[in-house]
Amino acid sequence: MRTEDPTDPPRNPDSLPDSSDPSGPCPRCGRPSNFELRSYGDVTYHPTLMVSGRTGNERVPIERVVVLECSYCRQGIVVVEEERTGGIRGGNSGRITWHGIHWWPTPGSGTLGPEVSTAVAEAYAEGTRALSAAAPNGAVAMFRTAITYMVNDRGSAAAQARPDLKEKIKQMIVDGGPMASLGPWADHVRLYGNAGAHPDLFGDVSVDEAAEVGRLVATMIEMLYVLPATIAKRQAERKP
Repeated sequence: MRTEDPTDPPRNPDSLPDSSDPSGPCPRCGRPSNFELRSYGDVTYHPTLMVSGRTGNERVPIERVVVLECSYCRQGIVVVEEERTGGIRGGNSGRITWHGIHWWPTPGSGTLGPEVSTAVAEAYAEGTRALSAAAPNGAVAMFRTAITYMVNDRGSAAAQARPDLKEKIKQMIVDGGPMASLGPWADHVRLYGNAGAHPDLFGDVSVDEAAEVGRLVATMIEMLYVLPATIAKRQAERKP
């Protein structure tokens, strides 16, 4: 079991877990959780560097695979990690830490059920992967795409016929219903998505901003897809 160290990097509850920060959303169940390191194995080594070991010169690992167990679903996830020295890949001095670069199951896939539109789920999952890779501009652009798919899937015919997302959202608010109440959130995501797609005009989006946009999109998915499906299921169960 991994023990805490006062010099550990600060934990980020919005980033995917790795052995340096064993907390965050579980790629399998989608819940915020803490993780325990169960096993690991080196997979890639420095091409020339060797160190003296008990059995002679040993290769220096620079990438490894770890298995972490989620404390919520009690299932394992696999993380491919790279070594960083002083927080830099290939750095020459400082503390050695390991940081995730690939996760299995696919991040984002565990948060959404079959009731969610495939297009919405895939756009949201891609945004989540971009966020986990510290690519906030790409993340918000994909979250904006998820909103477009939501309007096209759940919006009225009038909203779907509008020429762009801004006009679709305006029509959605006019139409009323569940989509209307989410209009301000949808427009907020739209604006950040525009900024992510055009950082030359609007400036870069920060990781914290992208994480907040992702949370909004996740809540909208919950309200438009997951909650109605849950209510329908409960109602069906109560029928004689």
